[in-house]
Amino acid sequence: MSPATRQRVVPLQGGRNFRDLGGYEAGDGRRIRWGMIFRSGSLAGLTQADWDTLRARGVRAVCDLRSSPEREREPFAWKDASGLAYYARDYATSFGELRRLVAANLATGQAARAAMLSGFRELPFEQAQSYRRIFLHLSSNEVPLVFNCSAGKDRAGTAAALVLSALGVKRQTIIEDFVLTNEVVDLRKALMRRRDGVSMLSQTPTGVVDAILDADARYIETALDAVQERHGSIEAYLRDVLDIDDRALLAIRANLLE
Repeated sequence: MSPATRQRVVPLQGGRNFRDLGGYEAGDGRRIRWGMIFRSGSLAGLTQADWDTLRARGVRAVCDLRSSPEREREPFAWKDASGLAYYARDYATSFGELRRLVAANLATGQAARAAMLSGFRELPFEQAQSYRRIFLHLSSNEVPLVFNCSAGKDRAGTAAALVLSALGVKRQTIIEDFVLTNEVVDLRKALMRRRDGVSMLSQTPTGVVDAILDADARYIETALDAVQERHGSIEAYLRDVLDIDDRALLAIRANLLE
């Protein structure tokens, strides 16, 4: 792991793909403040020491993007902690849910990658209600903020791409942040620690598993292209889909950039 990557990864014993989005250069030459926005996989494995670390960093809000069944199987122990604004949306299933992707019985790696591309095209819209909450926290300066899904790759990865886009970060940098998952976490190993993960992965062709667990640059490019094609710009998407107007966007940039 490079020194730059080590600076970005927050070492947590029970964490998964927990990373700081600070330091990236915005469109106006300013940079995102460190320690304000974190993207992550499931927080269900955090130890008491991990949670103490996050509270010491001043974490004020958590947006849990996982589905209701995911949260029931792996609950976040500190969701009712004093002073924490915890958000989770009750919904049954999502494209980004690994269990659902594996259960789709895709025959080949090629078919799995095609399914992933199709899913990423819809993620900015499927998860719009949850993504709106992330942007509302940012516009209200309720930071530091953590947003997470299960692997920290698909739903959280798309959320990160949208936030970075709104801050004017270059597309290539956004793609590199997405692909960084491949370097900082072994998702196959993480899932194999779980009893249900073993049963899912052991019965699935290797090429299919690779496609599902890979942070392929084409996946996030597809999500960004879908926003551009349907709305013309990230600003229009924020306004038309997330109800985040220009004033809120200016507040987000003022709160997060230095």
